[in-house]
Amino acid sequence: MSNIKTAFVTFFPIVPNNMGSSAVVNDRFESWPKNKKIFQITHLKNVQNDKIKSILISKETPINKIIKLPELIYKIYLYLRFSKNKLVIVEGASWIFYSFITIIFLKFMLINCKIIYISHSIESEIRKEYSNRLIYFLTKFLENLVYKISDYSTAVSIKEKEKIFKLYKKKTKLYPNAININEKNIKKKLKLDYIFYSGSYLYKPNKDAIDYLNKKIMPKIRKKFPHLKLVLTGGGFNGSFPWLIDKGIVSKKKLYNLIYNAKCICVPLKFGSGTRIKILEALILGTIVVSTNKGIEGIEINKKNPPFVVNNKNKIIKTLTFVLKNYKQLKRISNKNKFFYKDKYSMKNITNNFINLNLTKYFNEISNL
Repeated sequence: MSNIKTAFVTFFPIVPNNMGSSAVVNDRFESWPKNKKIFQITHLKNVQNDKIKSILISKETPINKIIKLPELIYKIYLYLRFSKNKLVIVEGASWIFYSFITIIFLKFMLINCKIIYISHSIESEIRKEYSNRLIYFLTKFLENLVYKISDYSTAVSIKEKEKIFKLYKKKTKLYPNAININEKNIKKKLKLDYIFYSGSYLYKPNKDAIDYLNKKIMPKIRKKFPHLKLVLTGGGFNGSFPWLIDKGIVSKKKLYNLIYNAKCICVPLKFGSGTRIKILEALILGTIVVSTNKGIEGIEINKKNPPFVVNNKNKIIKTLTFVLKNYKQLKRISNKNKFFYKDKYSMKNITNNFINLNLTKYFNEISNL
C-alpha cells in the first residue's frame, strides 16, 4: 500500500481539529499509509503544507462551498494525475451533493482511480427529520447514486450497514468510527463539579439535546446538587443559565481534559445517525456515560452501568443522581472498562483491518501489471 497515492477530501475544516468529525478524519489520515494529502474546504484557517491543501471560503454556506468545488476537484486532479496507483477518500460528513459532484468529475478525470465514500451517517435520515421535503428527496436520490458509483462505500456499524442495504440495496464495507487518544497531557483534577456535553448547537440534534439538558434536566438535578454545572463545547450557543458554562470551540487537548474531569457526560439525543464520537471519546478516557439508546447507537458496549442507557426524563435524573452520589466507585469501573474501548475503537487497528480486507489485494495486482 505504500506505493499508493491517496487524496482525502473533506468539505469541512479538518484543521483546527475541534469537532468529532474532524477528529475521526485526522486520526484516519494519520493511520493511513504514507503518500497522502488532505484537501479541505474551510472557512477557519488557510493551511497549506505537504499534508494539507486548503480551499478557503469566507463563510461556511452551501453556495460558497459549491462555488469552490471546481477548484477543489482540480487540485485533487493535479495531485493524482501522474500516479499509477491512486485513491480518493471522500469523507461524507457534509451535504451529499458535494460528494456526488466530486466523485462524478473525478471518475471522468482520473483513469483507474479508486474512490471510497466514507459514510459518517445516513444523511437522508437526518434530512427527513430536519429539512424540507425537497432537500430530503434530493439528498436521498443523490445518496443512492453516491453509494452506487463509488468503488467502495462504508458504514460505521452493522446496524447502519443493514439500513443502507434496506434503503439503497447496496452492500457496504464496515469501517467503524474510531479515534486515537493521547492521555499524556490530561490534568487529573479540575476544581469543579459538572456534567458535560459536546456538540455544535447549530446542528439540530445537538440543539435539541442541549435544550433538553437546560430546560428539563438541570433545573431538577440542581435541587439536589445546587453547585453542579453543565459545561458545553462545540460553539453556536447563545444564551445563559445559572448553571451553564459555555466553553465554545476548544482544542482537542482542552476537550479531552474537560471530558476526563467531568462527573459524567450526558447525551440525551432523541435523533441522530452514525456513531457519536463524543461518547467514544468519553468511554476511551474512562469517563462515566449517561445516554439514550439513540445516543449510544452503533457502539458495542463492554459492560453496562456504566455506561448507563436510559430514555426518559425521570430515569435520566434518577441515574444522574446515582452517578453523583456514587461517583468514585463508578469512575473506577469506567477506568477499568476503558481498555476494551481503547482497543476496540483504535483508529489504527480499524484502518489496518479495513485496508487488509478490502484494498491490499487489488492494489498489489495493479502494481504487478
